[in-house]
Amino acid sequence: MYKRTISWFACAVMVGLAANQSGYAQEEIFSLGFQLGTGARALAMGGAYTSLGGDYSASFWNPAALTDIKKIEVYGSLSHLMRENTTQFSIFGVENDASFTKLNDLGVAYPVPTARGSLVFSFGFTRIKTYDSNFAFDWFNETPDDEVNQAWREFEDGGLNAWTLAGAVDVSPNASLGLGLNFWTGGSDFEATFREVDSEEIYTFDAFTVEDNLNTDITGFNVKGGALFKISSIMRLGATLATPIKFKVKEDFSTFEELLFDDGAFDDTLDSGVFDYRIRSPWTFTGGASLHFLNFVLSGDIEYNDWSQVQYKSEPPIFGLTESEANRLIRDNYRPTTRYRFGTEFTLPLTGISLRAGYFLDPVILRNRPSRETALGDFFGIRLSPEDKQFYSAGLGFLLDKQVKLDITYVHGFWKSFNSGLPQTDDIGDYVEDIKVNKVFVSMAFRF
Repeated sequence: MYKRTISWFACAVMVGLAANQSGYAQEEIFSLGFQLGTGARALAMGGAYTSLGGDYSASFWNPAALTDIKKIEVYGSLSHLMRENTTQFSIFGVENDASFTKLNDLGVAYPVPTARGSLVFSFGFTRIKTYDSNFAFDWFNETPDDEVNQAWREFEDGGLNAWTLAGAVDVSPNASLGLGLNFWTGGSDFEATFREVDSEEIYTFDAFTVEDNLNTDITGFNVKGGALFKISSIMRLGATLATPIKFKVKEDFSTFEELLFDDGAFDDTLDSGVFDYRIRSPWTFTGGASLHFLNFVLSGDIEYNDWSQVQYKSEPPIFGLTESEANRLIRDNYRPTTRYRFGTEFTLPLTGISLRAGYFLDPVILRNRPSRETALGDFFGIRLSPEDKQFYSAGLGFLLDKQVKLDITYVHGFWKSFNSGLPQTDDIGDYVEDIKVNKVFVSMAFRF
């Protein structure tokens, strides 16, 4: 029958550092979710936007590119995420779908009148990363002395957002500099349920239920500087440097257990608590280039993060583990990664309609993950892991009139997660989650 699980916080970061398990345990915030970026046009081009600009989303990608904005702009966007989780066990698989609709951006850019060059300021809200996830599994456990129906449900809703105050200025006819101050907010609501039912009436209990809840609040601050160089009429180069973010994390957790017996009696317990801790991200370096031929744009970005430099700046939320021990585990188990982004855009002559496509590779941050050769990997001389997140994108841009621009983008992503068993039972072995996401972005810019 039921094997009592360890509360999530006893193995919180260890799961993320060593095994990358799913189930009810939570990983630290850099392992969770996925990060695409912002702006329908930028995302349609795979996020290869460091050397591009022209709208409010440059505040996130490269503040220096704000100098391309010539009119006051009010910008907003919505996103709709469809997430499919196919869990493959040794002899069968199960599917679980979920969808999420959210505000993605809301901001304003203001170009200051100047005698020459450009001076632009912006302020707004941007949803940078999503923590939205889902998982579900049901089966009849035929193991002797454990012949019961068992069901797991897991759902998480949340994300990481930035309030950004940015500015950019032309320092020469062909060079611009920019700076963004990012005030990070966000968090998630995580809930997981395990239910065990004596459907065959073999035992003296009728049902057993465990409900785990975790509410996370995240705040932080960092600075991002950028530069943009117009090498010629057909080539632009961009670069950014983002300082580490020192996140303050507050986690409220609770675990409720209830056991119902055949005679109507019951037994229940409630455990709850709060963790407050601080954790720091690494420095982020990004470089990009773009080529412009008449109505055609080709762009590419490379982003470097050394995740082994992630550090707890206070006692970690793990019983029996000191700050120095947790940071040593991070250094031993995390690795540097390079994110690759590629995009293209073609504007149909005399129509104001733009066609876009892109690709984004986000490598897994854990060391010693399984890898495989792919056509893409052979072309770029890299090996890909099934846990690397890959995204393909396509989009359209429309000039509705001289003041209104509409952009629509579709992003398809996929990756795998390898796991070792489920909480509350020893009878489920290793399994694989095959995750597919489809996300639609719609943005509109009003220019005055």
